[in-house]
Amino acid sequence: MKVLSVDIGGTGIKTLLDGEELEKRTRVTTGPEFTPKDMLGAIKEMRPDGDFDVLAIGLPTAIRRGKPMIEPRNLGDGWVDFDFANELGKPVRLINDAAMQAVGSYEGGKMLFLGLGTGLGTTLVNDYQVDAMELAHLPFKHGKSFEDHVGEAYREEHGTKDWRKEVWKVVDLLYHALLPEYVCLGGGNAKRIAKHPDEIPDYVRLGANANAFTGGFRVWQDERYESSIPVLTPST
Repeated sequence: MKVLSVDIGGTGIKTLLDGEELEKRTRVTTGPEFTPKDMLGAIKEMRPDGDFDVLAIGLPTAIRRGKPMIEPRNLGDGWVDFDFANELGKPVRLINDAAMQAVGSYEGGKMLFLGLGTGLGTTLVNDYQVDAMELAHLPFKHGKSFEDHVGEAYREEHGTKDWRKEVWKVVDLLYHALLPEYVCLGGGNAKRIAKHPDEIPDYVRLGANANAFTGGFRVWQDERYESSIPVLTPST
């Protein structure tokens, strides 16, 4: 079974086929007008041979039992009612993008994943049970949400130094509230979180965006994820 891992973000959609080197990943630009039909075209453009059997798709929105609950904030409309399996013609596991990267970063036990990128992605993985959450939009302070204080817009406005302080406040708060064994910081801005390794607490591990592809492979290859990430199957 060949798995195509698809990572969709606000600026790009990337794919990697199981067994390929990371350097072989393909990318097409997305944006606020990018729709599900555009996704179909992008996948066909990147993978014209269709040499895969199933897909894992990470989408930047709330997902429940394989269905988007709301439209992605940084993409176009049409995702909530889109029939992924029938339109793609192959079985699909649809998962929140942060949750897919969390699965790829998971090392057992109870892990809290925080994706630091344009916004804030949050997922809890406990004994291979994947619980994607929307903690990012909860109120934090001064009438602003967690995401408002640790997203890329805050870093650009206030600078990386102040942004780091806010990130560590959020990490400490959520660590003590949710009681994970460890916290994984992923997303594109994880690399900016500390100047020196000794600034990182013992309970924090750093992930990488490439782990999203690994997560896409794992949800198909490891049966322990079946209960929390259902398969969407074409009807014909």
